This record gives sequence, structure tokens and C-alpha cells, in this order.
Amino acid sequence: MHLQVRATPAASPPDVELLLRRLTAETVDLAAVGGSNVEFGGELAFVPKDGQEDKATAALVKYGYKFRVLLVDHPDDGLALCWVDDVAGGLHACLAKVAEENLQKGRIIRDILIGTERDDKQPGKIPVHIYSEQVRTSNSVQQVQPA
Repeated sequence: MHLQVRATPAASPPDVELLLRRLTAETVDLAAVGGSNVEFGGELAFVPKDGQEDKATAALVKYGYKFRVLLVDHPDDGLALCWVDDVAGGLHACLAKVAEENLQKGRIIRDILIGTERDDKQPGKIPVHIYSEQVRTSNSVQQVQPA
């Protein structure tokens, strides 16, 4: 759950079902899936189960999909991972934290991916990926001082 793959499901026409069918044919097991505008030029976001990462990207290469890999450990990627308590308000607490961090970084939330795969180290928690993108704001643009 420490990386997310984002692929454009562009066969002709864009087809999410076909992309998922191809991942299934290559026996890629997913822990989470989501995205936004997936058949309108957006990206399908998914998290392969641990140990399936190379198999997932190899399948995308094999079938000619454009994709990128985001890592939770790389803050510039805009991907945050929360382990959310399975209680009322758990998701909100995660979103509030990411939204506050985004204000400082000039980012806004693009999409949310909620997983099912639980980590033995995080019993009773649900993994949530929040992907945020940079926007042009005074916080995100370096101010140039006049000479």
C-alpha cells in the first residue's frame, strides 16, 4: 500500500473494463482501485497487493498503457496514505489532515482511493490514498523580488 499506479485506460475507445480484464489475465491482484473521469481522459488509480507491483507495471507495458507510479514516501508525488479507524468520522479526520497540509503546499485533492487490504501492523484500520495535485497559488509559486 505504499505505492499507487495511475493508468490512462485508453484502448480505443477508453475502456476501464478492458484494462481490468487485462490485469486479471496477467493474474495481478489489487488491494484498492479508484480514480476520476476514468473514461473521459482521466486516470484509473490502483494499488497492487504487496509483491504484485512489478507484475502490474509489466502488464501495463505489455498492453501499451500510459501510466505512472506514485510513491507515498515521495512527498512531491502528492500521494498521502492514511490508516483510518473504521468508525464514524475516521475518513474525515484523514481528509482534514491532508487538506491542512495541502494548504501549505498549494495542492488540492484530485481523488480518494479506499482500500480493502489491511495491514497486520494496522489491525482494524482501512487504508486510504489521497492524491493531490499542485495548483498555482502564492504558496506554490516562488516570489521573485524586484532587483
